[in-house]
Amino acid sequence: MGEPGDYKVTFKSAFSAARGISSYPRRDQPVRFERVITNERGHYENRYGRFTCRVPGTYYFTYHVTSRGNLCLNIKKGRGGSRGDRVVTFCDYVHSSFQVTTGGVVLQMAMNESVWLEPTEKNSLVGLEGSDSIFSGFLIFPEA
Repeated sequence: MGEPGDYKVTFKSAFSAARGISSYPRRDQPVRFERVITNERGHYENRYGRFTCRVPGTYYFTYHVTSRGNLCLNIKKGRGGSRGDRVVTFCDYVHSSFQVTTGGVVLQMAMNESVWLEPTEKNSLVGLEGSDSIFSGFLIFPEA
């Protein structure tokens, strides 16, 4: 038998948002995933395409996006409205066909740090009916 606990006191943070915009996002700007699917505690800001940490700890972020050709996406991390630092870059190269590109990373997050996706010059990310592009993240465990 373990120590008694209170499951209602657990820290929570999770989001998943879809992009339905058919035009390409702007290079070197956060990609907006405007349709919120889940936003536990409201930490994802769909107006800006950024997740902002309110529960410090270790998080998992992932994306699954539809592209119409070559695509390179940076996962970036920073504070406030900063340009942020590139954490990782994922690239897929294909000509004249649709594809789904995916990537993910585990990050240690501090209070008020943000995470977002940002395309490079190789940018063919689209939002299409029947082929959603999504960005998701969730807290794995809070900081001790």
